[in-house]
Amino acid sequence: MTATPDPAVSDREAMVLLQERLAVRFKDESLLMRALRHRSVILDRPLDSNERMEFLGDAILGMVVCEFLYSQFPDSSEGDLAKAKAYLVSEPTLARAAQGIGLELAVEVSSGEAASGGRMRRSILADAFEAVIAAIFLDLGIRATRRVVRKSLQPALREVIAGGYHQDFKSSLQERTQARSRKTPTYRIASETGADHDKTFIAQAVLGKKVIGEGAGKSKKEAEQAAARVALESLGEAQSDTKKRTSSNATILSGIIEGESV
Repeated sequence: MTATPDPAVSDREAMVLLQERLAVRFKDESLLMRALRHRSVILDRPLDSNERMEFLGDAILGMVVCEFLYSQFPDSSEGDLAKAKAYLVSEPTLARAAQGIGLELAVEVSSGEAASGGRMRRSILADAFEAVIAAIFLDLGIRATRRVVRKSLQPALREVIAGGYHQDFKSSLQERTQARSRKTPTYRIASETGADHDKTFIAQAVLGKKVIGEGAGKSKKEAEQAAARVALESLGEAQSDTKKRTSSNATILSGIIEGESV
């Protein structure tokens, strides 16, 4: 049984646009077509969906990310490298990478899945991104795959280099405010928008009666961390620390951008 597909653009247009954004040209476009096919379209033939390619892409992404981290951070412990890898291959990071290349326009989902907001669902986008990485590897080899991974994950790699991606901003903010005023910040959810499966929360960090930071996230905890980070930056804490780390790792960042690193 096959469900009615709901392409955001024509199949051919999707193929062309995606390859342009990835800066690759497939020799076998059927691999890319399968990588973009969500299981909702192929209800009783899962082998024709992108699930097997997702499995392979997950392993390839992990290998490329580990290779990069091992090479560029020789003084980092296994634990620190594992935390960085977990962030870089996490569902939110991969979903953002997928949106960065316009994958939500190219992924093939059923009309029902599309109607429920499936094109913007993080799990679908992250899985499709992994499948596309597998397709590139199968068709063009590891060098092209490595280049696409580095380019697509560049914003997340910047955060890893800056060193603030795993920071507990709420704890840091509490330490700063208690040291300065003996007060502890509290948090409140100012608003929430979006469908039940894809909500965005706006949180505010409050000190006394004053809002000192506001941030957004896909969960309440994520939004509160974002609000704490904004508050720290307004105090000159997080921003200055990030600048120091970014400056000391300028050569690594240059390598990512120019494609000269591993």
